[in-house]
Amino acid sequence: MANIKDRFTKWKEKRSTWQKIGDILFWLLIILFLIPGPRKAILTTLNRAVLYVKAPRMLKEEDQGQLTDPDYFWTLAWDQDEPFYFSIARNQVIFLNFWATWCPPCVAEMHEIQSLYERWGEKVAFMLVTNEKPDVVKPFMEKHNYLMPVFYLTGTAPPEALSFKALPTTFIISKNGKVVCRKTGAANWDSMATDKIFEELLK
Repeated sequence: MANIKDRFTKWKEKRSTWQKIGDILFWLLIILFLIPGPRKAILTTLNRAVLYVKAPRMLKEEDQGQLTDPDYFWTLAWDQDEPFYFSIARNQVIFLNFWATWCPPCVAEMHEIQSLYERWGEKVAFMLVTNEKPDVVKPFMEKHNYLMPVFYLTGTAPPEALSFKALPTTFIISKNGKVVCRKTGAANWDSMATDKIFEELLK
């Protein structure tokens, strides 16, 4: 106990006021990260701050993937029992986002995607794809007034050109099936950069 008291005294003597404030804030953040509720809120806020500098870009032509005819046989679900065939979106510009409600970067970019959807939803097919259950996803969407269409994985793996290892992962697909943009992690989707991509693909 005496040893701790001595360390605290030395810390007070050696650190300036601003250094002490910095130390306290640092340890508060560490403690909050250990508690599940605050940790998620902090991570979501940090991701929102970071995504503003992460505007999406089109891939170089040699790096773009290409969907083939069999890839459009991929089956999803509108709900647990209502199938959705990816081929319905064929010949459209597609914004495809793999996400989950428990994923802070996913939650951080949702507001951006909603704004993008409000601007482009009549011309671009928006598809938010998740492995969660509708009874988890629907309350989340309603709580935040998100209107983007949500689709559910059915056990059928996505096409190779749309494979992913982390959430969120977002693809923008041209009318002829070219994967022109692939982004892992939160991004500033509500941006001029995204608008330019859509404008180019919709010509």
